[in-house]
Amino acid sequence: MDRVGQSALKASEASARRLFGEFAPGTGRRKAHVRLLNGHARAVAQRLSRQRVKPSVFRTVLVFGDVVALVLAGGLALIMVRDFALSQSAEQATLWMGALLTMALLRLIGAYGFKVMRSLWRSLLLGYLGLITGLSAIWLFFSSAGIDVPVALLVFWGGLAANLMLGLRLYAWMRIRNLTRLGQLEHRIVVVGGGPEVEGVIAEIERERGRGRRMCGYFDDRTWPRSPDVIGSHAKMGDLEDLVEFARLAPIDTVIVAIPEASRERLMQLMTKLFVMPVDIRLLDMGASADFARHRRSRIGALRLIDLYKRPLDASQAFFKRSFDLVFASLLLVIFAPLMAGVALAVRLDSRGPVIFKQRRHGYNNRPITVFKFRTMYVDNLDQSGVRSVRRGDSRVTRVGRFLRRSSLDELPQFVNVLRGELSLVGPRPHAVAARTGDIVYQMVAETYSARHKVKPGVTGWAQINGWRGELNCDEKIKARIEHDLYYIENWSLWLDLKILILTPWALIVTKNAY
Repeated sequence: MDRVGQSALKASEASARRLFGEFAPGTGRRKAHVRLLNGHARAVAQRLSRQRVKPSVFRTVLVFGDVVALVLAGGLALIMVRDFALSQSAEQATLWMGALLTMALLRLIGAYGFKVMRSLWRSLLLGYLGLITGLSAIWLFFSSAGIDVPVALLVFWGGLAANLMLGLRLYAWMRIRNLTRLGQLEHRIVVVGGGPEVEGVIAEIERERGRGRRMCGYFDDRTWPRSPDVIGSHAKMGDLEDLVEFARLAPIDTVIVAIPEASRERLMQLMTKLFVMPVDIRLLDMGASADFARHRRSRIGALRLIDLYKRPLDASQAFFKRSFDLVFASLLLVIFAPLMAGVALAVRLDSRGPVIFKQRRHGYNNRPITVFKFRTMYVDNLDQSGVRSVRRGDSRVTRVGRFLRRSSLDELPQFVNVLRGELSLVGPRPHAVAARTGDIVYQMVAETYSARHKVKPGVTGWAQINGWRGELNCDEKIKARIEHDLYYIENWSLWLDLKILILTPWALIVTKNAY
């Protein structure tokens, strides 16, 4: 490994330690197995798997709605008040500047927070505060430039915008109430533990039902009498291995650990199993030791909680990443369309069989997805499972396929997976569901393997531009790629995604272990 690769690997290992703190698990081998849920847990997971409305939808609608409302109200005000001595282009610039400035102020004061939107009076109060501040800033800007802004213009602009913003917030408030009542807009919670403490936690969560909290069930490794099989109206749904499988089938938001007087070692064991899930993990605050002094606190009703781990991407970050994917994937598909047509023709002429090869791979939260590639193997030797990784000089690979694999042109159809929402442009590369090194599946090499799937897999990633691309033929390569993936998860930003996209072509040129 060169000096740059060693430096990146050290940074990745340090990142993994920071990401999981004192709960970072070891990397010893373990058995890979399929977990089967009991009938009750499967039934609950099936009910919860229905489509939900995410709070980020309302935040996005309100942001764009406010901008449109302010521009429209300002345009009508300019029509009604004509003694504003600016050119038409300057007037349009003023409208957009006022709208965007006001929207930015509203975001700054938290007017687009979901808790704010649930309260009509708070939503209106912050909305009008941002509107007044934004228009006042516009007036100060023009006054400092020596331009007289008619008071009537600001009055009409503010009055029209206030009415439009009232309508938007009233609609959002009513819609949120209705969806919450129908169970389509809810914060789903699972509890780990059993006994009297869990009984109180469950009761408090159920009291918060009207505010969109939903108690989905509880799991515990312990048995009766320390952990009863039934608490209130809820039956135990399994142990922690069952919880991980449950979270793959049913999207949940928060896991609350409620085990009284749990030792540090016990909490480390719990976190080793739980941290692979893309959820918020919180500990019931029962006078915990100074070990958690630096962790943030939060509340659910009367429950005092310690925030142990936050999901990698919150709702707004996920929205921006998805928008980034849609814009750039669409652009890249248009740019590479002639090249993709040429590759498809070359694959067709080189050997018989379909142009596109479909393979099942691990997706977000370990759910299987179907990934598209240009076919690079002879049709009689296609490996749908990925059990046999391609090696140097592999006789299964066609002549055209060797070039496509070396240049990664075989992966261009995955831009379609990005548009379908199965992949992201940047993220941990998805591995085939049965991928292995030698006789050992990847999950058995490192406990951290499943943590790669806390974000969507990507067409390219941090590991790939740092040289960890191609065949994974030993444990060390698998661990290095996993640690680079964890570094990406911790340090995600749109700028990092853009950086990886820009560096990917160079990585394809210099990497020698892809064939």
